[in-house]
Amino acid sequence: MKKLAIVVACALLPFSAFAADTGDGCGIGWEITKDRTLIATTTRGTTNAFVPPTFGMTSGTIGCEQHAVAMNDQEAATYAYTNFDALKSEMAVGQGENLEAFAQTLGCSSMDLGQATKANYGKIYKSGTTSPAEMVNNVKQLIKEDAVLASQCNA
Repeated sequence: MKKLAIVVACALLPFSAFAADTGDGCGIGWEITKDRTLIATTTRGTTNAFVPPTFGMTSGTIGCEQHAVAMNDQEAATYAYTNFDALKSEMAVGQGENLEAFAQTLGCSSMDLGQATKANYGKIYKSGTTSPAEMVNNVKQLIKEDAVLASQCNA
């Protein structure tokens, strides 16, 4: 069995030579040099090792595109932070203009999310000091646990 695994691995190894070189694509290293030479690639790799492009991938800066997941999270978090007090009131009753817009940032039906937030208000606002970020995380957890919301929401 071990020999078979080695033979299969050796047989598949040449296929990696046909893979396109997409490079490391973004980060401060790419801002320094965009050449595709060995020295340029080494410089980018070293630079990106000290200043990883992770920040750029989540924020959409330093030559990186923002990942769709980060964009969705950022939109919901920003909306929650800006409209926190109104959302707190509207989630308690399960409806309202701000709750509808918040549901839209999560890709949810406002009616279904409203019913869920009303029924699970204590899970969303666990204490009087719940922050907007905690509220968003609690709503996302609620979405994962609810079959209807999990099938329709982006969160």
